[in-house]
Formats: sequence, C-alpha cells, structure tokens
Amino acid sequence: VMDIYNNNMEQITLTTLKKERLIKDYQKQIDALQKQVAERISRQQLPSGEITIAVSCDKQVAGRMDISYVVTNAGWYPSYDIRVDDIKKPVSIIYKANVFQNSGNAWKDVKLSFSNATPWITGDVPVLNPWFIDFYVMQPFVRSYGYEKSKKEEVPEAGVQAVSDRKAETMVPLEVKESAPVIVQKQVGETTVTFDVSVPYTVPSDGKMQTVEIQRLSADAEYKYVSVPKLAGLAYLTASITDWARLSLQSGEATLYFENSFVGKSNLNVNQTSDTLNISLGIDNSILVKREKRKDFTSRKVIGSNKTEIYSYLLTVRNNKQNPVRLTLRDQVPVSSNSSITVEPQELSGGQLEQQTGIIRWNMELKPSESKQVILTYSIKYPKDKTITIE
Repeated sequence: VMDIYNNNMEQITLTTLKKERLIKDYQKQIDALQKQVAERISRQQLPSGEITIAVSCDKQVAGRMDISYVVTNAGWYPSYDIRVDDIKKPVSIIYKANVFQNSGNAWKDVKLSFSNATPWITGDVPVLNPWFIDFYVMQPFVRSYGYEKSKKEEVPEAGVQAVSDRKAETMVPLEVKESAPVIVQKQVGETTVTFDVSVPYTVPSDGKMQTVEIQRLSADAEYKYVSVPKLAGLAYLTASITDWARLSLQSGEATLYFENSFVGKSNLNVNQTSDTLNISLGIDNSILVKREKRKDFTSRKVIGSNKTEIYSYLLTVRNNKQNPVRLTLRDQVPVSSNSSITVEPQELSGGQLEQQTGIIRWNMELKPSESKQVILTYSIKYPKDKTITIE
C-alpha cells in the first residue's frame, strides 16, 4: 500500500507542477490581451479626426503621400536670457522657444520649425460699420419691495508659491566655456519669420514645456540708470537698442544676468513703434538714491479766498561704483484737472518738465564716489472752502 501511495503521489505532484506552469503561461497571455484591450480603449477616448482626400490623375500610379495638418493643443512661446558682462560691451540676447504639445502622439526625433504667424487671427480686413450716437435717456427707476437672499461668492484661495532655500556654496574659480549654439536657419517672409532647427528633438505628448534655443544675438546698446525715488529708492540699469527690428524678436519673459549673476526677471515688450528698444536689466545696489521732504520749506497759508500749499523735496544720488555712470532721475508735480486749482513749479534744479504729464527728468553723469542733489519745489493754490489730497 505504501509503494502504491508513494508512486501515485509522485505522479500527482509532477502533474500539478505541469498544470501550474501551464496556468502561468495562460495568465501571461491573458495579461497581454488585457493590455491590448486597454490600449485600444484608451486610443478610442483620445481626440481623433478623419482626413478625406480626393486624388485625380491621368493614369494609375503608385506612390507615397505625405499629409500635414494643424493641431490646436500644441504651441510655443518665446523667452529670453539677457546677459550683460560689462556696460562697455554689447548686450547678449539668447532667444529661446518653449514648446509643448498634447496631441496624443509623441514627436520622436522631429525637425522643429518655429514661426511667428498667428493662424487663430482672421486674415480679413476689419469692416467699420456706421457709428450712431444719440442723447442719453435715463430709464425710469422701479423700486422693488422684494428681498432676495444674496449668495456668498466663493473666492479661491491664492496659491502660495514655495521658495526653496539654497545654501551658499563656496565658489571655486573655473574656466567657463559657453556651449555651442544650435544650428538654426532663419527665413524672413513677407509677413512671417520662421526658424528651422536642424537638430532633431523629441517632444512627448504630455503637455510639459521643453526649451529649445533658436537664436543668439549680440546688439550694441546704450546703458544708463533710471531711478524714480518717489516710488522706489532704487536705481535700475537699462539698455537702449537701436535698429532692433532686424533682430526679429517677440514679446516674452526675460531672465536677466549682469556680471555673470542672476539679477531678476523682466518682460521684453516689442509691441511699440519707437526706433529704440528699452530693456530693463534689474537693480544696481551700488547706486544710492534718497528722497526727503524739506519740512522747513513746506508750508500752508490762506490769502483771501484761496489756500496755497507749498511742497519741497530734496533728491540725493550717490555713485559707489568704480566707474562713471549716466543716470536719469524722475519725479513729478501734480497736474490740475480743474480750473480752480493752480499748480506752479517753483524750483526744479534744471529738470525738464513735461506740462501735460507733470513728469520731471534730470539727466546727470556721476563720477566714482560722487554725490549730487536736486531740489523739487511746487505750490498748489485752490479755494479755501475746498479740500484736496496730495499726500
């Protein structure tokens, strides 16, 4: 009985192992088939379209047909790296394209071409319709005695941006070499500018941004500092570029680097008709600016039926740099919008006043460790039974 039991158990164990291996093979086939089914279902849920083509020819031919089409869930926008190593050298502009796509198909090793065309804007000339005007007739007011319960608006909470703290690292002087630029062919048409990138790129269909460098530029610039101490006691370095239309730029965000250090971000606005493109290069803490109210020269008095107020300010600028700089100082006097209010500048220290805007500009050159002061004094006369707010 024991011999029969042992022999039968051995055969049963071997048969069980064979069946389990067969079940595992079948399970692998089931998983593969379920994966194919899931891929088919996911493809059906993706946005899809159908292209119908009518071909006309004189005789029967065989060949390959390439089809190009436009997708709406893909695009790009420009951004810039603006570098200034020395205010005596040209400004360096690195033109970049931020491309994204979520078309459902990954772009693998494709040749990218960036154009400033706007296909979503109609190409038809706008039509001016007749413009009718008439007297305004006030509608009669109907008092309502009903009460309606007001609904409380839900305002989404403002997002909080987390800023990571970076520990300062010991800087070791190294030989810095600039990376080689990507070969890009620029084509200027009658209405558009196109950049064809020769290096193939892979852009997955995940909607994430991918940056592609499309152009490196170097332009001569005139550097000067601008300060508006009434709003901020800071000096901003600006670069003025002439003949900027040849650069084929577009409006976009710019990252600023001065003397190989990150100084902040700015916006490059090319939607202007001026011959000079002004670029803000951030704050220079070596230029000190201060605006103080001269209390001894500020007064208020009543003469007859009018009240006269006098305001006076002292603006001080100091250059702590090792080289001379050019600076434009800006301030303002109020502009009257009522004939009963009279504003008269009394002391401007040689500043240039724009009558329509009230803006005053002082253009000055500061030597190393030099300080200069200007005085701004103006008076306001208005009826004594009225009230105006200046400060």
